[in-house]
Parts: sequence; C-alpha cells; structure tokens
Amino acid sequence: MTFEEKYQKILEEIRKGEDICPVMYAVSVIGQKWKIPILWQLACKNEPMRFCELRRSLDGPTDAMLSKALDELQESGLIHRIQYDCIPPKVEYTLTCKSKALLPTLISLRDWAQGIIDEECTKKKQTP
Repeated sequence: MTFEEKYQKILEEIRKGEDICPVMYAVSVIGQKWKIPILWQLACKNEPMRFCELRRSLDGPTDAMLSKALDELQESGLIHRIQYDCIPPKVEYTLTCKSKALLPTLISLRDWAQGIIDEECTKKKQTP
C-alpha cells in the first residue's frame, strides 16, 4: 500500500468517526526514514531551503527518495512548497504551522536520544 493509500485510509476512518490510534496516525504521517530529518533541518535552518540544500544537509537520500518524502510531507500539510516562475527552476520548502507545532516533540526526541548516546559512551569508557 502506498503512502497516499495509507494516509487516505486513515483520513477516511477519521471522517467515519472510527477510533484511530494517535501514535499510528503520527507514524503514518512522519514515519518514513527521511521525514523527521527533513523537518529537523528545516527547523534548524529556520528559513526556506532549496532541494539541493536539503539533500546536502541530510547526506544520504537519493533524489527520488527525498522528492517522495517532500511530496508526502507537503500532502500531509507539514511543509509548504514555494515554486518560483523562473529559469532555472527554483523551489523552496518551509515548515507550516502544523509542523511547527511538532517541534517541541522533535526536541524531546532529540534530548531522549542524546541521553541514550551519552549513557552508551559512558559505558564504553568504563569497560577496559
């Protein structure tokens, strides 16, 4: 099932008044490998970013993977795509109010992960 199909299925269940697990909904929207890093980079930069700039800052996704993740984030209302009518083509991405509301959660996730990393580093230093 494609992202679009999964997302539309969840939206349909919401419209019907069915119980939807909020965690499963969140995972359906931001669960793909590059989505959280994209949101994080846009938040850290705090200004519009172009496709190539995002790709360089992420160091890993192919153009196709990045493009797919950006399309899905835009479809979910988490990023705004600004296309300028010029040659060469210019497209920029920014966070929306909806994704800015997610930032405290991303910061908490970062802090949680940093705590685990620090703990693991301390364990490694203590073992001979």
